[in-house]
Amino acid sequence: RGLEHQSRWPERLGRPSVARPRPGSPLVWFHAVSLGEGMAALPVVFHCARLHPGLPILLTTTTLSAFKVIKDLLPDVVIYQFAPLDCPDAIESFIGYWKPSLILLMESELWPNLIMSAAEKGIAVALLNARMSLKSLNRWSVPLGLPLVSLMLSKLSLVIPLSTIQAVRFQLLHTPPNKIHFAGDLKYGILCLSLFFLVIHCFENTFGSEPMSGTILKAISGA
Repeated sequence: RGLEHQSRWPERLGRPSVARPRPGSPLVWFHAVSLGEGMAALPVVFHCARLHPGLPILLTTTTLSAFKVIKDLLPDVVIYQFAPLDCPDAIESFIGYWKPSLILLMESELWPNLIMSAAEKGIAVALLNARMSLKSLNRWSVPLGLPLVSLMLSKLSLVIPLSTIQAVRFQLLHTPPNKIHFAGDLKYGILCLSLFFLVIHCFENTFGSEPMSGTILKAISGA
C-alpha cells in the first residue's frame, strides 16, 4: 500500500543492506520514527559527525516519507537504514548485526522489545527530546500498564525531557529521577550534548571502568 520501500523492506525485519557493512569500531544508533522526529535529530547527528569524524553513526527511521527526504540530507559517513519492527526476531537480528554501543531514541519512542534486549546486552539507551502525551500518560498509568512502562523506563540510561512538564510526566511513570537531565529542545542542547559524545568517542577506554549510565550522566553534567 505504498508504506514500505519496495527494495529495502527486509531492513524492517532486521536484515541490513549489504551495501553498507557494519564498521569495526563502536557505533552509535539514532532512531527517529517520522519525518518530523528525523529532522529534529539531524542537528545532533551532524554535530556528532563533525565532532568525531571517525565515530560510526547509524540513523534509522520508520516511515517512507522520512526516508525520501532524509536520505538526501545525510553525509556519507552516516549509515541510513529502515528501523526494525519491534518484535523479538527483528530486534535480535538488527542488534546482532550492528552491535550498537549506544542507542539514542527520539521523543516518544518506547519500544519494549528493543529496550529490554538492549538492557540484557548491556547497551545504553537514551531518550532525547523525551515527551509523553497526556493520552499516553493516562494509558500507561493504568494498573496493567504502569509496571511495564516503569520497567522499561528503569532500563534507560538517560532521559532528556523536552520540558519541565514532560519531566514530571516521566516521573509519574516512575522514571528514576537520577536519569532525568534537562537540556531543553535539541536545537538548544547541542553544547551540552557535545560533552556526551566526547565520552562516546572514548567508549572502549571509559565504559569498561564504570557503569555506562554513570559515565553518561557525568559527561552530560560536565562533572
